[in-house]
Amino acid sequence: MLNWTAIFNRLMEILDQQGETYFSGPRFIRKIQEVDPYRSNYTEYLEERRKAGKSSTRRCYYKDLLMELDEGTRVRVVNSILDEVERFDPDHSSAIRKLLGGGTLAPSASIPPEAWNAARLNEYLHEIDGAIASADFERAVTLSYTCLEGFLGAFVRAKDKRDSYPNELVMLSREVKEYLRKTIKEYPDEVLNGITQAAHAVDRARNRFSESHFASEAGSWLATYVRDLVNTQIRLLLHFM
Repeated sequence: MLNWTAIFNRLMEILDQQGETYFSGPRFIRKIQEVDPYRSNYTEYLEERRKAGKSSTRRCYYKDLLMELDEGTRVRVVNSILDEVERFDPDHSSAIRKLLGGGTLAPSASIPPEAWNAARLNEYLHEIDGAIASADFERAVTLSYTCLEGFLGAFVRAKDKRDSYPNELVMLSREVKEYLRKTIKEYPDEVLNGITQAAHAVDRARNRFSESHFASEAGSWLATYVRDLVNTQIRLLLHFM
């Protein structure tokens, strides 16, 4: 279980700061509207609270807005906020990601738009985090597979213009490894081998989830490991895009 009291308290330490990390009421509600587009706007929401006799202080209604969401969506919202404020307050942001447990521990990657849209990767990472927080571990692994396969495909297409490409994860990883082996010969083979090993691990994890019913604890650590493995490989390859 995530300790949402601790997570919220640490989050408010960032959002209360003056400057780039400050979240006014309208800014916070716009963040909620990203996952709940039918949420009332700032003025309407405060009027609804006033009529219901509820507090209009920022801290009270920020917490209410967040806690009304299901846990997976809540994780996505917090991670989305951290994506905006992390470069201004990395220490607090890192602490919150660790409290989330299912949160991505490394900063979100940025991908050249002509190769693979950065928002697309970040959306995958948020969905994976949400699936883990909701104990939907098979979905988390499937999303991790799709994320890595999509990125490797984008990498190959960006580096080698031709008529056809592999459409399977392991084959794509081999092409990426061979490309890097030819272009950066000083790079350790052990690191390059890790690209294909990671692809095999993610592929096998997805297949095992389809074949087996993991206990909750085993499913949790495997889904979290696969998520971190995918994120690590993509961040490595970003250096060579």
